[in-house]
Amino acid sequence: MKITRPLAAGSLLLAATLIVTSCSSAPDASGDGGLSPAAIQLGWLPNVENMAVIVADEKGYFEDEGIDVEILPGGPDVTADAQIAGGNALMGILSAEVLANSAAAGSGLVAIGAIYQTTSSAVVTLADSGIEDITDLEGRSLGMSQTDAVVYGPFFDLVGVDADQIEQVMTGSDPASLASGEVDAITGTLANQPVVLAAQGYDVRSIPLADYGYNRWSGLLVVRESSLADPDERALIASMLTALQAGAEDTVADPEGAGQVVWDAYGEQLGLELETQVEGAKVWAELAQANSEQGLIKVDEAGLERLQQFYTTVGITTRAVDVFDLSLGEEVL
Repeated sequence: MKITRPLAAGSLLLAATLIVTSCSSAPDASGDGGLSPAAIQLGWLPNVENMAVIVADEKGYFEDEGIDVEILPGGPDVTADAQIAGGNALMGILSAEVLANSAAAGSGLVAIGAIYQTTSSAVVTLADSGIEDITDLEGRSLGMSQTDAVVYGPFFDLVGVDADQIEQVMTGSDPASLASGEVDAITGTLANQPVVLAAQGYDVRSIPLADYGYNRWSGLLVVRESSLADPDERALIASMLTALQAGAEDTVADPEGAGQVVWDAYGEQLGLELETQVEGAKVWAELAQANSEQGLIKVDEAGLERLQQFYTTVGITTRAVDVFDLSLGEEVL
């Protein structure tokens, strides 16, 4: 597979390197007004991908459960799993592969739920590129991030595409390289790059990896195993789950309203565009409802079997059942 030098980063992805403070005030050691302090570490900067967390905070669902929550933003210089493992956050948001790799390294982290149990991953191209199927990538150039480079190789093997015939360009997650014509397609997520490009006036086509049986989970709710063994921390995490499910239910019932809530909370700080937040929220809401017959956020054994297929496909040796603890979800959700 041909690897070319990274292209210069564009500016279409909003607030990619900004440092923000949480909209929730940091609690003191005794909590605020008798509330129990707890921090949630995001995997990236606040946006509608995390709208269940943000809506639950903004609508007071954490306070209803007796929690003074602090939302910790992620970003390019934040290692989210280390923040959780090190005790800086009681809960965090990770992807399925990050959790597996972290657990294999001895982090002691487990997931207790997952907001998105179907993949948001997609190949994105311009509508007139002639790329209508994954097989059409052969002989073309594909921009991607280093993270995607790890998982797309097994995906190409799965669908029978000759990866050696694809020029792989490390562009990061910014869609500017596609808009400028420097690459023929990019890897991305359904609620991000396609939405940003459409808002810029580009006619785009998205090819979801889920259509090919490739189920890459995101939005995993991750805690320390030791926290689940501690009665007080377990009870606090249970209350957080209750608040998060209420937030998730609101986002599914009214994604446009959820996008507005996220923009009201973080738009000015991060330079977010209201249109892209609202349109992205609609996509994330659809993804949150997929494979959620057992209830939003809750993971069951059938879900773990689907996730295990992804792990096996991409060569992750960690077992899905070993990085999930379903007991609290059974009790609470």
